[in-house]
Amino acid sequence: MRPAMLIAIILILLTLGAAGAHLQTTTTDLSRFNPGWSGTAAFYSLAESMDAEILTSGTNEPADRYIIIAPKDASPSGIAEEVLKSGGTVIIADEEGDANQLLEALGSRMRIVPGNVSSIDMEFASTRTIIARVSANHTLLEGVTTLAFNRPSSITGGTPLVRTSVLSWVDTTGSGRPGAGASLGQYTLIAREEVDPGEIILIADASLFATTMQQVRRLHDNRQLLENMLDTNGTVSVDAVHGKTADAEGPAYIINKVKSAPISTIIAILLLMVFVIVAFRKQIL
Repeated sequence: MRPAMLIAIILILLTLGAAGAHLQTTTTDLSRFNPGWSGTAAFYSLAESMDAEILTSGTNEPADRYIIIAPKDASPSGIAEEVLKSGGTVIIADEEGDANQLLEALGSRMRIVPGNVSSIDMEFASTRTIIARVSANHTLLEGVTTLAFNRPSSITGGTPLVRTSVLSWVDTTGSGRPGAGASLGQYTLIAREEVDPGEIILIADASLFATTMQQVRRLHDNRQLLENMLDTNGTVSVDAVHGKTADAEGPAYIINKVKSAPISTIIAILLLMVFVIVAFRKQIL
C-alpha cells in the first residue's frame, strides 16, 4: 500500500472517530452524556472509577445502595423497594417535585417542595447559589461540613441532615431579595427517613451532581459528599435509565438508544437492513 494511501486511511479513521465521539455527546442538563458544566458525565465517570454499577436498560443487579438523580416518575420504585427490603439505602436527588411520585410509592413521608430557596449565605455573589451546613451526624456526611447548592428546593418530613442558615427564604419574584411578606428561616436541603428495614436519603438539588458543582471552588465539601455516596462496604448502583441523566437530544439520542438496546434488538435491526438492501438490489438488477 502506498504511504499516501495509508496516511489518507488513517486520517479518515481519525475523522470518523472524532465525529462519532462528538455525535454521542449532548448539552442537555444533567445528562450523563453531557461532559460540560451542566452535565453529569464527570459524576458517572467517578462512579465507574469507584466500581459502582451503572444501571442501564436490561441490567438490574441487586445493590446495597441505589442512587437516582431527578427521577421522572415512580418507574424505578421496584428497584428501590428491593434495596429497602434488604436493609439498603436509596438516595434520591430532585428539585422539581417529580420525585414525590417515587417517594409516595415507597411509603415515604418526605416530599420535595419546589421553589428557589435563596440565602444571604451565598456562593459566587448570588443568593441562588447558597451555602448550607450539616445539622446532624450521618455516615454519608463524614468529612462534610458545608455544601454549595445551586437553586435548590426544600424538603418537608424526615430528619434534617443539611440545612440553610436562618437568613434564607424562597425567592418567588426572581429578584434575589426577600420579597414582601417573605418568611426568613431555615430550610432542609438533605433529609433522611427510615423505611424499615432500609433508609431513604432525599436531596433537594439534582444539580449537586453536575460537573460545575464538583469542580468549581473546591473549598466546600461537594466532592466529598459524592465520594461518600459511592464509597461503601457494600455494592452501589447508579441509575442511568429512569431519571434526567438518561436524556439526550439530536444524534446523541439515537446513537445512545441503539447502544443501550438489547443485543437481540440490534441483531433484528441489522437483519432487516440486510433484507431491505438485498430486495433493493434485486429490483435494480
